[in-house]
Amino acid sequence: MNLDPRTVVFINIVGCLLMSAGLWFASGYYFKKLRMVKAWSLATLLQGLGWIVMGALRGQIPDWVSISFGNTFIFLSIVSYHAIIVNLFGKKANWKVGIFIAAVLFGTLVLYQFSTFPPQYRISILSFFPSVYFFLTAKTIYVENKRQRLTGNFIFYFFLFSGLFLFGRVLVYTFTEVSVTQIAFGKGPIQDITYLFFYIISVLMTFGFLLMCIDIFIKGQIQDEEKYKSLAENSTDIIWVWNFDLEKFTYVSPSITQVTGYSIQEASDQHLSNAYTQDSYLQLKELLIPRMNDFRVSSMKIPYAYELEQVRKDGSTIWIEANTVFQKNQNSEIELLGVSRDIDGRKKSEEEMKRFFKELQLLNHTKDKFFSIISHDLKGPIGGMNTFIGMLLEDMETKTPKRMRNDLNILYQSSGEVYALLENLLTWARSQTNEISFLPENVSVKTSVDTVISYFTFMTENKGIRIQNLVGNEIYVFADENMLETILRNLVSNAIKYSHVGGQVKISAEPKDGNVSIQVEDFGTGISDEIRSTFFQIDAKQKSMPGTLGERGTTLGLILCKEFIEKNHGKIFVESEVGKGSKFYFTLPKGK
Repeated sequence: MNLDPRTVVFINIVGCLLMSAGLWFASGYYFKKLRMVKAWSLATLLQGLGWIVMGALRGQIPDWVSISFGNTFIFLSIVSYHAIIVNLFGKKANWKVGIFIAAVLFGTLVLYQFSTFPPQYRISILSFFPSVYFFLTAKTIYVENKRQRLTGNFIFYFFLFSGLFLFGRVLVYTFTEVSVTQIAFGKGPIQDITYLFFYIISVLMTFGFLLMCIDIFIKGQIQDEEKYKSLAENSTDIIWVWNFDLEKFTYVSPSITQVTGYSIQEASDQHLSNAYTQDSYLQLKELLIPRMNDFRVSSMKIPYAYELEQVRKDGSTIWIEANTVFQKNQNSEIELLGVSRDIDGRKKSEEEMKRFFKELQLLNHTKDKFFSIISHDLKGPIGGMNTFIGMLLEDMETKTPKRMRNDLNILYQSSGEVYALLENLLTWARSQTNEISFLPENVSVKTSVDTVISYFTFMTENKGIRIQNLVGNEIYVFADENMLETILRNLVSNAIKYSHVGGQVKISAEPKDGNVSIQVEDFGTGISDEIRSTFFQIDAKQKSMPGTLGERGTTLGLILCKEFIEKNHGKIFVESEVGKGSKFYFTLPKGK
């Protein structure tokens, strides 16, 4: 064939450099998911460098430099190929041994250049070292192909054939007479075959490596797919994929049936808006829109978690925690990958804890209110009465009967206020511990109002106030009678307290939408908005105005009214205008 050695060397140099550059750029694009491609491009570049030093620079630099360095670089590229393939199979390559052998080869070639041994034995040495590594690489590929059940055997046969060829070359140059013209860079049949071999090896080795990479990648993809499929099918969490372009679920894991009762097909046919309650879907939609816009710009996969209320097949709902991330599929369509976990038990526990905490706060405010009333509202009036009685005893002999009677009236009024406060306090304390029995029955509102009015005979006479019972005989409510009287007693007491001397209080009732609305109206001082805003709240800072004659009081009575009214399935309201009076009205279920 008489091939020109320098032409073959030039072809090898160009081929190595082009393949190295091609693999380097392809590793960032087309072969991005294939492992070790970039490393293979560097090894190929090292081989090209060896051909440059050994062939292109031969004759321009000393032979011992071109032969020793050039062949060592080519051998190092073969060592790199072996290490890359070992790493590709998930094993650790022994680089130290390869570098040591390369150093031995380099030293041998340098010494050989200055020795008198025949040149043909140098070819034997140059062929022996690479053949050993070709055999080692072929063995690694064969063993790992069987272990990992890979189907691509091309590169195994290629490395095996290359090792056999080079080893045959060792035998030929060692045990046969070879003329000087048949040695490297000479012309002859052996050298022609050798040059063709080097040309083919630089192409087919890379081709076989890529086939093996693709084989391993596909095998890994299949294994990952089977693994993820197994995880998805056996997971208690719901794994789903929502495609925004198709507006449908493209995957729903079997656990959907266990959690929601829907079959996989039924769940897949659902729209995202029907999978959750309306409030949860609107919340999810509001949060997803800016996230999707960010993903379109950055393509960053940032996970987010949402707590949503999912609809079940039987119409009930269940709380789930959905961990989601945006992704693009092979068609560049935007998808939302989600993993939903049942947190209904946890959510209910949290709600229960919140309820307990709220109750605990209320109990704490109740305790504070209780001690506040005892230390201030109750202790103060009793202390004042005690002092007043002492003054009466000291001046009893000097006071006229008329003056004494007036002082006793004041004392009587004060004791009545204290008694009313104490009664409310005890009733309220009992209500907090559920010691008050609840016995609803049909009660005549007119009769209850008459009973309550009789309690305040002294107060009404003292202030000259007229109370009008405008309730009809036919008005009945279904409520606890004792609680109803407690409610009326507190509202009437407040009406008298804030009415001017000679004023009037009206009590009326009328049926309304299956209930009875009962009104207690006065025409006294009225209540400011600031004070009215704290009514019925045990946890608010209570404010109370003194009556028109300085009567003391607390808002405890109104809090007690609200509790008893709600206990009887009613509601309480208040209307007031400063200087014109107030109207308290509440509803109770209509009786027979």
